Amino acid sequence: MKTIYLSPHLDDAVFSCGGWIWEQTKQGQEVEIWTICAGDPPPGPLSDLAAVLHHDWQLGVEAVQIRRQEDKQACRVLGAEPRYFPFQDCIYRTDPSGEPLYQTVEDLFGGLDPQESDLITAVSKQLAADLPLETEVIAPLGIGNHVDHDMVRKAVSRLDRPLKYYPDYPYAREGEGQRILRFLEESPDWQAQFLEISEEGIVHWTEAALQYGSQISSFWSDSDQLEVEIRQFCEISGGIRLWETLEE
Repeated sequence: MKTIYLSPHLDDAVFSCGGWIWEQTKQGQEVEIWTICAGDPPPGPLSDLAAVLHHDWQLGVEAVQIRRQEDKQACRVLGAEPRYFPFQDCIYRTDPSGEPLYQTVEDLFGGLDPQESDLITAVSKQLAADLPLETEVIAPLGIGNHVDHDMVRKAVSRLDRPLKYYPDYPYAREGEGQRILRFLEESPDWQAQFLEISEEGIVHWTEAALQYGSQISSFWSDSDQLEVEIRQFCEISGGIRLWETLEE
């Protein structure tokens, strides 16, 4: 059976599940990674927040095109097939007047803007139309409360089909993410599937994550720290944990 991972951004599924994706493709399974917020920015000047992030990523106006290329390289490392949807990252989205919906870093983790209910509906309808019935679908839990992760989870949860969820890494590695993981472990409404990752799987997971050169400085001090922390996360989690809930 084909497995499709839903990734809010051009890195989330690989950062969170790269080791298991490689284990699956090594066994001959067909794996696709569908990135939802992979569309180009709208024409015209960037918002102040988007401009700052582009600067931090050391990318210019072609940032999204470059990030898609990074993602293609990461998918090649893991043996997965990428697919890109035209919905924009929240840092580029605006209200009808052209005002940015999310203007600060805090806004990115402050809850989905009520004006975006139509976006959830649009993403859900697109997924309902495109997802084959005989497919395993794995979506983000939304750990870390990033608005795009929240949006994707809400959109896919509207589908009348079995779903599995992955803990969003690196948000799941510390702080609020760890508290959410403990809550899930203690909740009778959730059950975990434990998936062991081999040493070779960890190596490929790390190599794939390193393809996102523009994003490493957002979460780690350098590539060495990325490798150390992926190993630590894998050890703490006992490999990869996928979650299912009886509520959805």
